[in-house]
Amino acid sequence: MNQDISGGLDTTRCPEIVKILSLGKRSGKLSLSNGSQSGSIFFRDGEVIHAQCGALQGAKAIYELAVWTSGEYRFSVDEMPDAVTVELSVDEILAEATNRIRQMDRVISLIPSSTIVYALDPEIKEKEIVLKSIQWKILAQIDGKKTIADIAQNTGLGVSDTMKVFYTLVKSGLLREAYPSEAESPVDMVELPETPFIKALKDDLTRAIGPVAPFIITETAREMNLDLLADDVEQKAALIETLSSKIPSETMSLKFLDSMTDWINTEDI
Repeated sequence: MNQDISGGLDTTRCPEIVKILSLGKRSGKLSLSNGSQSGSIFFRDGEVIHAQCGALQGAKAIYELAVWTSGEYRFSVDEMPDAVTVELSVDEILAEATNRIRQMDRVISLIPSSTIVYALDPEIKEKEIVLKSIQWKILAQIDGKKTIADIAQNTGLGVSDTMKVFYTLVKSGLLREAYPSEAESPVDMVELPETPFIKALKDDLTRAIGPVAPFIITETAREMNLDLLADDVEQKAALIETLSSKIPSETMSLKFLDSMTDWINTEDI
């Protein structure tokens, strides 16, 4: 059986196609498309050897393709990749793909589309929220204008993984849906004292993590029980150090710390 096959993902999803091609010991390229997104999975004698979806490669690309519920697919016989990026067995791939599908079903119940735009909610429901670095990375991109898909592309994450991060942030009360008529950035939502120190702090932190900076400054000061208007060098230094620890990029964190430390030292001369 060497003929090409094709069909719709609304009736046969990616994991089912992978299983069929594996059982048939097929060799070739499975191409999938879903709107503007596309991806491919390569087989050799029924084993998956390479996959790509946008910036994702290997198993991560397969798991991204696995959750698609619409689009088209086509299998082309004997097309081979230039690289081998998958070393998992088909059974391992299908087991994890099934797990990812269950996770996405839960995510979609709250966030039905990657075209939704979110903004920071100025009325945080939780008093203390601990975020992982990947969540900070996403949060830094949220400006009330970018869609989830836009942010997924900017960060290099898959759409499904980005949606899972949004799910956590929405459930924690950090985000609310932004409508076109009120697309506003976190800078517009949070008012900071207009002092030279706070201005320098906001500008440097914005360069490090984006427009979410004013919100992060306000929340960090609240967590530390600090008065942003207080002219206390030790308090300022403590705030700078804590903020630097919240910057996901180590390079940007050190740059922010050095810049603001220099600012304090210059002001004290």
